[in-house]
Amino acid sequence: MEQKKNNLFSKLFLNALSNKKNWFFLSTVIIFVTTMLIPFILGSEKEFFIFFGIFEIFVLLFVNCLVDNSFLHNDSKLAYYKSKPASFREQIFVNVAINLIFAAYMLLLIVLSVVFQGLDYDILESFKLIIPWLSAGIFLVSLSSILAGNTLVAGAMTIFNFALPGIIYLIIQFMFSILENIVAGFSARVLMNYFVDSFYKLEYIYFAEYADKPVDYIYFLLLGIILVGITLLIFKMLSRRKNENTGNFIVFDGYKYFVSVLACLIVPAFFSFTSLSENIVNSIIVSLLMAALTYYLIIAVIEKSFRISKLSLKVFAASMIVFIALTGGTVLFANQYKEAVPAAEDVRAVYIGNSTWVHREIEKYMETDGELSDSDISEIGKKQNIILFSDKENIQAAIDLHKEILANQNYNKDNSYMSNIVISYYMNDGKYLVRDYKIQDGADEDNKAKDEIAYRLLNSQELKAKKYFYLYDEKYYSGNEYDVDVEISSYGRDAEDFFEDISIKDIRPYLIKDIDGQSMDVKDSFTAMTNYNYDKTTSSIEREYYLEITVEDNNNNDENLKPDVYNIELSDDFENTKEYLDIK
Repeated sequence: MEQKKNNLFSKLFLNALSNKKNWFFLSTVIIFVTTMLIPFILGSEKEFFIFFGIFEIFVLLFVNCLVDNSFLHNDSKLAYYKSKPASFREQIFVNVAINLIFAAYMLLLIVLSVVFQGLDYDILESFKLIIPWLSAGIFLVSLSSILAGNTLVAGAMTIFNFALPGIIYLIIQFMFSILENIVAGFSARVLMNYFVDSFYKLEYIYFAEYADKPVDYIYFLLLGIILVGITLLIFKMLSRRKNENTGNFIVFDGYKYFVSVLACLIVPAFFSFTSLSENIVNSIIVSLLMAALTYYLIIAVIEKSFRISKLSLKVFAASMIVFIALTGGTVLFANQYKEAVPAAEDVRAVYIGNSTWVHREIEKYMETDGELSDSDISEIGKKQNIILFSDKENIQAAIDLHKEILANQNYNKDNSYMSNIVISYYMNDGKYLVRDYKIQDGADEDNKAKDEIAYRLLNSQELKAKKYFYLYDEKYYSGNEYDVDVEISSYGRDAEDFFEDISIKDIRPYLIKDIDGQSMDVKDSFTAMTNYNYDKTTSSIEREYYLEITVEDNNNNDENLKPDVYNIELSDDFENTKEYLDIK
């Protein structure tokens, strides 16, 4: 009996493969013309046409899979296939096997095109993403065809199912954005990065993690788990499919409501990211209205009726209650840590600025040993242009500034563009605390305490030594490890026509003397803390000349690595330097 089943499957497979020969021929012609003939005639844009050919593979395979499974969406075809000795399960997996072979054949054509064009084989690195996407896509089309009662809807559901991990990511980010607006100091971006890094490995789900690294056993294990998971869903849904619902957009009511609820949350999620409203209550009300309207429209389309059932209303209400409960739970949990400020002795370093992306850059240095060393802090400053305060008196000043912000988030910005301030603590035990505060428009009396604390940080010797490390650090001048050169430039004209060659060793003492003597004004110091690299705004008259200082590491053998270039604006604060250069 088992041998008869195997013979039946083999015959079914060979017959389906024979019927696919026209598609094999058509795909060969299409890929040959677009990836070989056209770029050969044009003699350029070869890489573009290779990637266009890869896009064609997705399109051709997508159409093929939908056509192969379209018998599930037509009563007469369904009756015909049901009369065959092979089960629906066998017929579907014959289609899966045929399309896997079809995909492999088209990828082979791309490889031949790369060889024919004489291109770099690095292009084939993209196969690490393409192969799992194509494989999962083939299985997903079969699953979506079972769930749907219409071929076009099956195509739409395939895209939805493929994007499902990303949709869940978007909805979780929506929850965190609500949290960000309710609990002061919490950043949706930082929370989302932590959640993704610790729990929701989206880069692994979509295999993006392997874009820049070789495959390993996790790659194959993950691909196997995904394909087996989709296969089990195919078995489950196929056994429960009611063929009398063929012709409906979606065959399963449960899946219909699942799609509708998730889809209705996408619209308010996008709205929350683009809305500039500062009133969180109004934003939440609008989001709920948009979710309700979207849900109604989706249900109306799926059910082909503008009369929404009581069951649909109950599902929507229950879903919104669950969403609000989950969001409220995260808000209550985060609210416990709203006033959290670390003790200075527990902090290794602190960053103050206006961007949370800085934390992602610092995290890269913490991934090796889980903490920031002195060399890490120095390297971050040099390579990433990020200043981390590590002197205890400056850490305490940052904590004092944090406490002042907790007490009062208002500040008279005086037409400046400052909107937020970020304070990131990096602890001795390897943990971190990131806070992002929105600064509200205030009165002059709101500025005094913040400006005075910021003034202490901006005028600290640590900031000057780290900001201009290439001047203060003697190692750049005491040996042959580094070459440091300086050129003077001007806005609007070529300054080299007016100045002779400048020696960094000659001008360095004047620069250090000017920097040591600089003192940021107390007024607007808090605003300057959020400027790039803590530079205060200078007028166009003051910005006539600037120095370009180039630092090259002689021990670096990487020919593609360019020297680091740093600019110093010669404002009125650089009196000694300008006098040395004879700049009036």
